[in-house]
Amino acid sequence: MAPNPSSGSGSGSRPANHRSNDVVVESMTIKLSPGKLAEFRNLLAPQYRERRDMTKRYRVTVPFRKDQPVTPERLKQLVLASGRIQLLLDEQSSNDKAKRAELARTIAELLDEIGLAENLPVIRSLGTMLNAIFDRIYTGVYVNEVKLEQLRSRYGRQTVLYLPSHRSYGDFILMSYVLFCYNIAIPGIAAGMDFYSMAGMGSALRNTGAFYMRRTYGNDRQYWYIFREYMRQLIVAYDRGIEFFVEGTRSRSNKALSPKIGLLSMALEPLFMGEVPDLLVVPVSVSYDRPVEEQLFVYELLGVPKPKETTRGLLKALSIVRENYGTIYLEFGDPLSAKDYFGEGLNRTRHTVAPTFAQTLAREERDAIQNLANDVVHLQQHRMVLTAFHLIAIHYNYRKYHGQTVTLAELVTGVTQLGRMLEDLGAVTEVEGCTDVQQLCLGALDVHRNVLQLTGDGVLVIARSYHDFSRVDKRKLKGYNLSDGVMKLAVPIFSLQLYCNPCLHWLAVPAMVLLAGRALATGGTALLLRSELLRAVRELRTLYGLEFVLYARRETVEFDAALEHLYRQGLLRSSPAGQDTLDFAPQGDLASVYLSALGPFLCTYLQSVEVLVDEFRGKAQFTEKEYLAAVQQHVEQQLLRQERNVHPYCLSLDSISLALHSLVSLGAVRKSKSDNVYRYDLGTDGMIESIHERLKRYCALLPFEYLTFQNAVTGCKL
Repeated sequence: MAPNPSSGSGSGSRPANHRSNDVVVESMTIKLSPGKLAEFRNLLAPQYRERRDMTKRYRVTVPFRKDQPVTPERLKQLVLASGRIQLLLDEQSSNDKAKRAELARTIAELLDEIGLAENLPVIRSLGTMLNAIFDRIYTGVYVNEVKLEQLRSRYGRQTVLYLPSHRSYGDFILMSYVLFCYNIAIPGIAAGMDFYSMAGMGSALRNTGAFYMRRTYGNDRQYWYIFREYMRQLIVAYDRGIEFFVEGTRSRSNKALSPKIGLLSMALEPLFMGEVPDLLVVPVSVSYDRPVEEQLFVYELLGVPKPKETTRGLLKALSIVRENYGTIYLEFGDPLSAKDYFGEGLNRTRHTVAPTFAQTLAREERDAIQNLANDVVHLQQHRMVLTAFHLIAIHYNYRKYHGQTVTLAELVTGVTQLGRMLEDLGAVTEVEGCTDVQQLCLGALDVHRNVLQLTGDGVLVIARSYHDFSRVDKRKLKGYNLSDGVMKLAVPIFSLQLYCNPCLHWLAVPAMVLLAGRALATGGTALLLRSELLRAVRELRTLYGLEFVLYARRETVEFDAALEHLYRQGLLRSSPAGQDTLDFAPQGDLASVYLSALGPFLCTYLQSVEVLVDEFRGKAQFTEKEYLAAVQQHVEQQLLRQERNVHPYCLSLDSISLALHSLVSLGAVRKSKSDNVYRYDLGTDGMIESIHERLKRYCALLPFEYLTFQNAVTGCKL
């Protein structure tokens, strides 16, 4: 059942008890089993040496065993013989046999470019290399064995879709490694052409199950037909399952990305067409203590383009890596039956009037798939493990916003409190069950000493950046040519913010409730109408929906869960004034913890909208590149002047871009396309000015004395 929109907190009692770990869809509510750190096992521990032995006998479990297993070569033959490809040959050959034969050869070559392969010796060799790398750079690769075995028990009845989160290039390699260790068949894995073009590596990954797809098809109908049919055959005929990233690309910001439904629609099309009875959708959460690409992500967020991936570059990087990257947590989430998920929306009779290869999904079916994609991303975030350093980053930022230093003892107290707070929200953290939080913090600081360090006096400080930015090719920058001083300030603070960002999945909505409550509380009263508070929070959710992957279908349940949580934290009290009234308790240090997590994003959107109002109101049209550069230039000037409502993270091209696209979705900015270039202009209804004023009011309510981080980075002066 969907939640009752009228249910919620009454004024004379605590808010309605909605669990924050229920995923609500139109036809059903999915009850999630609680995540537990105790269910994880460290594959790098000595007792798992046999599992990691790449020479072991491979007694493979196949997710959906067929009477006649389909080989990779047979998959290509099935694609060539399919009705869709035969129709394409008929259309493009015009009954010319020579032309048809030539076209068939072209399609076969494209299938060779796309198609996966399987070579057990290659799998074993790469696995042996990974064993050596993991032993050198990680202290633990933790797998939730309980969930993995529960998933194994569901195998055998339908094709499996593995949908992992995407925070590193290593995600799909890690998945294959873990599945091999547990004797589970490695699925077909959708990979980008970046890997395909890497000498040797592209072929090696293909032999471990990777199939390649071009980033854009453009108007290449032929390629689209072939790839779509290849996906169909993987679903209908392949027995080992499929893996792809529903977010589409890696998240450089360490937050969730809004999902893309292109591949998911292709994968689910046979279900809607009645060609398969069901699909098992498995959200997978991969949590990194410290991503190997940490510094690259920071540079990309600031506008420095990523270097081209090459096999030589990869081998060089691996040969010199000696640092400790901490731990990885891999969680196989509760699997979803796609048939049960869609319920009555799965109307297969509409597709019986014509051959399935000649049909496409209806709009309402694509909308339902978008809902599933949104829920998968939510489930991924729900089961991410928050490491000790994620909590350290949140606490350090909160204290620094108020101009306060952080000692080791204060850090331990703060991390312990944050652990309890996030556990109450439903998060899994490394603090869970920890008997020595100080040692946990010291271990985390050792892994992340490039970001935060303890001085000889036991005070925590941001580490200085030693990178030489003069070598950056300014012509390739995606934004503004920032000064070296601002870059040296921004890089370490961006590095720190990357570890705050995963916590926003849990903290964003309670923070919005507190911020909206503070804005609505006038005349010294803390009594608020629930309906007014919900309206104000809805406005914030709509503005930040792309930033934190929030969507309307979860609005009520997440609002009520936030109220319930704030009640338990003592920030919301029972009100004697009536059922529709809420009483916000005095908001002290604890409320500031939530608001500090939201602060950088409030400031970023304020600066972005300010640039639109001040610099682009008079322009007929502008491009996104012009907008990105203008905002970065504006933020740099604000930082140099040490203005209040600015933060180094306001330079993030990721958030600046999301702000623009959010304003487009709201109708405050208009988007058009001419000469194959997207252009933007401001609406004339005053909406952008209204949003600007609202953001200024919200930022003025932030209880921070220290937003610019001047002198926060050792040896950095602007």
